Order: sequence, then structure tokens, then C-alpha cells
Amino acid sequence: MNKKVLLSSLALSLGLVSAGSGAFAASPSFGIEGVKSVAVSAPGKEGPATINNLTVKSVIPLLVHAKKLYTYTSRGGVTYQPETFQYKGTEYRYLSSDIGSKQQLMSYVKRAYTHNAAAFYVQTQFLEQNGRMAQVNTDIGNSMQYDKATARMVSKTAATAVFELSVPDQGTNQSVVVKLKKVSGYWRIDMSPDTLF
Repeated sequence: MNKKVLLSSLALSLGLVSAGSGAFAASPSFGIEGVKSVAVSAPGKEGPATINNLTVKSVIPLLVHAKKLYTYTSRGGVTYQPETFQYKGTEYRYLSSDIGSKQQLMSYVKRAYTHNAAAFYVQTQFLEQNGRMAQVNTDIGNSMQYDKATARMVSKTAATAVFELSVPDQGTNQSVVVKLKKVSGYWRIDMSPDTLF
């Protein structure tokens, strides 16, 4: 490998340059809106989750990405007709196989959230039953348009940041405060998804 290619690869993997035309997006074969896999420089990371320079402009794509992850997990993954069961008088559904174990679910959520935020979310919103992850069989969500939000930086250090967002929601704007933390060189949301969205 020549020196120029080696240096370019190093700069790309450190986030010093963007992948440019070398990155591509591929929608899953299931055709689910809001879920995309994106090839980037760091294995296991997805597009906006590789933000290492947090600004009022870069925080919005991270939040949009985080909401997509939350939406996917809150509807149980790719399951259209989920397998259900009763637990303490409430109907639960098993998550799809791609996020069906606790480890898979944690890894998926941690693509945009800190470990503590993901752990709190998994512990409070899901149930492990027979070695599989499940959740109450209900649909949740909101109409807030994070892709059209504007952000104002409230505070920022080398390892933490707080932003206040103005998010359009059915003709009005909602104020949302977001706490972030730098993890292994990348910014992650340091709040449980269910409290943010």
C-alpha cells in the first residue's frame, strides 16, 4: 500500500476528512422508512453517528439519526406480525431477530446514544423473556420534525454538550433540550431515547 493511500485511509478513519463519493447508502430490503445502513469509515458506525466536531449544524443529523433508531426499536424492529404473549395481564411482542437479544438491542441503540442512556432505555422499556427481548405491544411516536429543527448551543466542553432545539410540531415549535457526551471520539446523546422523543 503506498504512502498516499495509507495517509488518506488514516485521515478518513480519524474523521479528519469525509468519505465523499466513497460512501454509499443502502435501504434495507424490507423497505422500512426511517432505517438506513450507511457505509462509513469506522466499522459499526452509521453516518451521523460519526460526528466528532459538534456544532449547531451537525447536531441535527445526529438527532435525526437517533430518532430513526428509536422509532425502529419502539416498533419492534422489522416485525410486521409480531409474536405476542401475555405477561402480568399486558400483551407484549418479541422484537425482530436483528435486535432480538439484549446485546443486539444495546449495540443498535448505542449507535447514537451513550452506554448509560442505552442501558436505561433497554432496562425500562423492554422485557427479557425466554432469552428474547420484548416490549409492550403498542405503537408510539410523535409528529415532531427533527429534520427541520434549529439548534442553539447552551454549553460545550471537550467531553459534554447541551443544545436547545426548536422543533416544528404540527404548526408550532417545541423546545427540546438535548444532552450529549463524547464517547471514543464521537458524540452520543446522553439521554434515554424515550425521554427525548
